Amino acid sequence: MEMLEEELIPLAKEMFGWDDETEEYEEEWTFQQDSALSHRAKETQAWLRENLPNFINNKEWPLYSPDLNPLDYAIWGYLEAKACEKPHKSINYLKKAIKKAWDDMPDEMVARVVDSWPGRLQACIDAGGYIE
Repeated sequence: MEMLEEELIPLAKEMFGWDDETEEYEEEWTFQQDSALSHRAKETQAWLRENLPNFINNKEWPLYSPDLNPLDYAIWGYLEAKACEKPHKSINYLKKAIKKAWDDMPDEMVARVVDSWPGRLQACIDAGGYIE
């Protein structure tokens, strides 16, 4: 829980605006995570319910859902292609290449991926399961 409090909340306040007077976010947003065991823990789910304006709980999200995770269906492939254009001498060089690819990722690409998410979700619902 400590990481969530120390990292997620300040990041969310910065990204979505925080009004100290009303103690509410200025923009509506929803938190989504995968169904890893630690994410499904009762303590984690309770903390999310109490501290976030909206989140998709573990019972509302498929256990294995790469079709619905922007990192899986778009971002990791981009990072891998950019970071692995050439071989690396060590893990540290690879980590630096991944960080550089992340930092250089065009904001427009991320916006397109995020904007495509509702359509992917609806396609998955319409298909009664997973899409590729």
